[in-house]
Amino acid sequence: MPQRFEAVIFDLDGTLVDTETLCNEEAVPALRAQGIEIEPAFFESLAGVHDDRRMERVREATGRPLDAARFYADWDARVEARLAAEGLPLKAGAEALIARIAALGLPMAIATSSRRAPGLSKIRRAGLERHMKAIVTVDDVDAPKPAPDAYLEAARRLGAMPGRCIVFEDSETGAEAGMAAGMTVVQVPDLNATEGRHATHVAESLLDGARAAGLWPLPA
Repeated sequence: MPQRFEAVIFDLDGTLVDTETLCNEEAVPALRAQGIEIEPAFFESLAGVHDDRRMERVREATGRPLDAARFYADWDARVEARLAAEGLPLKAGAEALIARIAALGLPMAIATSSRRAPGLSKIRRAGLERHMKAIVTVDDVDAPKPAPDAYLEAARRLGAMPGRCIVFEDSETGAEAGMAAGMTVVQVPDLNATEGRHATHVAESLLDGARAAGLWPLPA
């Protein structure tokens, strides 16, 4: 049976690893250290948005000056401490799905809106690095999600045609990026519900999404 897809590309936070809530919680004291009060729900509303844009939104919402470099250093250290203490489990079904994709012989990549250093740290802590042929962070592209650049760069590195790639995403921003890249998009919402405007398939879990797209179980 001919393969429908040439490659599989994953988002990271909220899709493969359960980091969204943890990162949002640790952003609060890092901002408070600069006299800025923001609730975790504010960050939850920005799922999939890259960090520099989040900083712009914080400035817009509070009207307060913000030292982004100081915030990133503090935030990253707080997140690293939490991950070191608590570990970083994969999202439900991720391990089985990755094994199934490997059995199909399809190359895999991660395309994340995370900055390079914290993104790579999370990927390594979760044990994902050995499975991925390519890793694209927000620092590797000119335009972040919802622009298609990260997904197009991942496809380029995998040597795959964009139209033959399947994307797994959780956020609206990420799903929009995958769709703009001309890829099949499976959206598994994490913190926020979706109407699926940018998704080929919307599912409650990674494995349900893989079934809808024909990746699970193995083709006969």
